[in-house]
Amino acid sequence: MMLFPGPYYVIKGLYFVFSQYCVVSVFITLHILLLPLRFTAPALYWKIDAVLFKASLGLVSSWFYTEGVTLKESGDSLKDIYNDEVLLLCNHQSTADIGVMMQSMYSKGPTAGHLIWIMDHVFRLTHFGWMSCFHGDFFLEKPRTEAKRNEQMRNMKEHIRSAYSDGMKKWVVLFPEGGFLCNMRPSSQRYANQQGLPILNNVCLPRLVATQTIIDELTPKEGSSDLKKCRNLKWIVDTTIAYPRGEAPNGLYLIFSRGKFPPIRVHYRVFDIKSVPRDEEGFKNWMYDRYIEKEAMLERFYKTGSLVDNLTESIDADVKGAFFSVLFYFVMAVCFSVFLYFPVISLVNFKWILLIVLIYMIYFAYSFVKTFF
Repeated sequence: MMLFPGPYYVIKGLYFVFSQYCVVSVFITLHILLLPLRFTAPALYWKIDAVLFKASLGLVSSWFYTEGVTLKESGDSLKDIYNDEVLLLCNHQSTADIGVMMQSMYSKGPTAGHLIWIMDHVFRLTHFGWMSCFHGDFFLEKPRTEAKRNEQMRNMKEHIRSAYSDGMKKWVVLFPEGGFLCNMRPSSQRYANQQGLPILNNVCLPRLVATQTIIDELTPKEGSSDLKKCRNLKWIVDTTIAYPRGEAPNGLYLIFSRGKFPPIRVHYRVFDIKSVPRDEEGFKNWMYDRYIEKEAMLERFYKTGSLVDNLTESIDADVKGAFFSVLFYFVMAVCFSVFLYFPVISLVNFKWILLIVLIYMIYFAYSFVKTFF
């Protein structure tokens, strides 16, 4: 039992806030300063981006390492496909899922720096969303009309094509359910009931359009000349996150859990892209089958504590790498603050800065509530 939890929370809270300031400010500043390289030496620019992005995952992972949060993996090994082109699909239960995937991907070598995240558009307004804009992630809105959905898919196609050919990305991370389990489950169950499909409680039926668009864009099509610059998708990794007792915490709870949270299970199944049906009906059935299987796995886990029969092992935590990532961002943030940020801010009336920040926070809160509640 911790003797002085109050001071601990204060210290961890300060570290949590200050580390975010460091990683976001340094990541964005370096991208702006190095912007000429994007046009004169793009390969070098995106190599630097990959190093910075992996280091940012290391810093995020440090929040969990210091709390004793551990992950245990099972299923197919990913070691042989680290450098291949992959679409990673994952079930979505809470904000903790993003941190879990970051911690998992950080242990996957160079893969961590070459990810594209497909996420809800509201996260574009967060400080990490600003980083994502520079890194090349894509933000999806919930379209209200068919025309808007088609327009958004066209934009995603162009973005994915550009990111793969110019941005040196390899893995695309997507949560096909379209939102958190608690928010999406009622509509998913209504649809399943209408279509005569199994009623799922631990996952939702996946939404198919974004997934199929990515596969179509990054998989060779006979007679197509649009993908000459793109590297072709080789694998789909079907990922299942399982929280003990079926209680998905929010991300902040994990970050301040003080070692109280049991190990989190992450299960992988790797599919050759050639084995995935390309016709609409076949693809729909294939995707639904994956989530029906997830439902059975999670139901078993919550009842017995066992996710699958094969051995589950802890992920090797790269604590040393995370420490050097934190040190790098801290040192760079101090240098930029002293020689760049503070001199620039001193030229502007501080009251105007506070007003702009307040307006932005109100707008973000409104957008978040509108999207998720």
